Amino acid sequence: MGTLSKKLGQLAALSLESESSQILRTMKPNKIQNSLSQRLDTTLKDSHDMKAFGMGTLASMATKERYVRFTTSLYGVYSTMENELDKCCGHSSNPNPAGAEQNSIKYHNSPVAFFWKRHSEILRRAELLRGDISALTELGSGYDHDESSHSPATLQYINAIKEAGAQDRADGSGRLLGHVYTRYLADLMGGQVLGTPTRLALRLDKGMPQQYSFSFPTDRKAYVESIYRDFNECGKIMNDENVLLEEVVEEARGAFRHNIEVYSEEPIITDSVLGLKNIVSGYMFHN
Repeated sequence: MGTLSKKLGQLAALSLESESSQILRTMKPNKIQNSLSQRLDTTLKDSHDMKAFGMGTLASMATKERYVRFTTSLYGVYSTMENELDKCCGHSSNPNPAGAEQNSIKYHNSPVAFFWKRHSEILRRAELLRGDISALTELGSGYDHDESSHSPATLQYINAIKEAGAQDRADGSGRLLGHVYTRYLADLMGGQVLGTPTRLALRLDKGMPQQYSFSFPTDRKAYVESIYRDFNECGKIMNDENVLLEEVVEEARGAFRHNIEVYSEEPIITDSVLGLKNIVSGYMFHN
């Protein structure tokens, strides 16, 4: 079973990795020596476990119930991250927070605010994930986020994002960019090819799941390259200071570790086999 699980993880990751690698190889921003983009890409080699990602994704397709639990974890992560990113842009649920005028100046000059204002409209995933959960549960549109119901691994991930956001707002640094890199780049690169297998495996309605749907201003490769360019601009806002850039990179490494914990928190060997079986039968059913 161990050998089988290893093979499943490799197979699940293969198409994602090859397509992503092609985009990464042909871009220019991540080739600039010591740039934030180049530094962040080193985490793909030393921290990103493609087998855990592949098997965890397959396992989420074992049953609709399993998929809802997995998607609920992702919703907790994305809703927290997007809330923290909004706060770093000076957006707050409190209309008159203490020191609002002074904080507004600081936020507008931060690397996180620079990036999120340019990409938030396209990258936001939380409401799409919420829509996927609502469509698959009895709660329907009444689904509400209850953070206390999340799994231990998800809560640890959420707390790490909150801590990064608080630190960024305190000192104007860019730790949240490490979380942005880890999650949104995965969606833009590998996640794009997961929509159809997920829909077929779980016999979902047309247009589901929504979480993998993007509206690009041009094409996907050009948009990914624009994100890498803006990461480098964020580095310049931080004066390309080694300490500050490495804080972002370390945050990305930590985020990858949290992802591994979330993806593998439930048993994944048997469920990944079931998920693969569902994909195959789903393709046969629709052909």
